[in-house]
Formats: sequence, structure tokens, C-alpha cells
Amino acid sequence: MVNLYRAVARANGNEPRFSDPSEVSQAAEQKADPDAVETLDLFAEYLGRVAGDLALVFMARGGVYLTGGITLKILPFFNAERFRTAFENKAPHGELVGAIPTYAVLHDRAPMEGLAAYARTPSRFGVSLENRHWTRRAPVHALLNRL
Repeated sequence: MVNLYRAVARANGNEPRFSDPSEVSQAAEQKADPDAVETLDLFAEYLGRVAGDLALVFMARGGVYLTGGITLKILPFFNAERFRTAFENKAPHGELVGAIPTYAVLHDRAPMEGLAAYARTPSRFGVSLENRHWTRRAPVHALLNRL
């Protein structure tokens, strides 16, 4: 987010004022900085493009779910129209992608809820556990030392 903001500011001939994603988001939300507003608009568009590409690749007819901390933070000023336009701009497949719904997951503990649902009813999920061996992963520094 900050890298995009810096690029937008410099392209507009301005010196970037923010160095933290939350500062960019706040400035955009308050419409206090035109570069921050443009950054969030572009972020929505780029996210729409990528999400639409992946929806088409995976034929996500059940929908695309936006999750994570950034979703909750930018949703109040997220440009949904710009997102959907970019999402559906997949000629010649625009009609197909246009029928795929998009959702924002607002539950702050969605991953834990998903794990709990899986633990209760694993047969409802398309996860193959055959020949899987679950082990504790080595710390990253241990892996780097092996190289």
C-alpha cells in the first residue's frame, strides 16, 4: 500500500507524506490527501483485476471472498464499482465472470471458525488427508542454515 502511495504521489509531482499503510488509509478515508484517495481507488481496481483473473482461472462460481485485515480496514471507502468493473473486465469472458459474486468477510475470527467447522465435519471439505504426515515445521532460521 505504501509503495503504491509513494508511486502515485511522485507521479502526481508530490512528495509522499505517509510511511505507514494505516496513515494512507486514514488520509483516504478522511479525503485529507488526494494521493491517498487515488491510491485506495487504484488498490480497489488492482484487487478487482487479480480477483477476477483468479475467479476465471478457478471457475469460482460460488463466489470470491475477500478476507484479511486490509479488507476490514478499507471496506468503508472501498470503491465497489471500480472493483467490480475491473473484476468483470475479462473479455471475452465478461458475462461469465460477471455472474460470479464477490463477498467481503467481516468476521474477525473467520480462520478459526473455518478450522472449527472443519474439525467438526471434515467430510464436508475437499481436503485429502491420505498419506499426509503432519509434523512440526522447523524454524525459518534452521532452514536457512541448511542452505
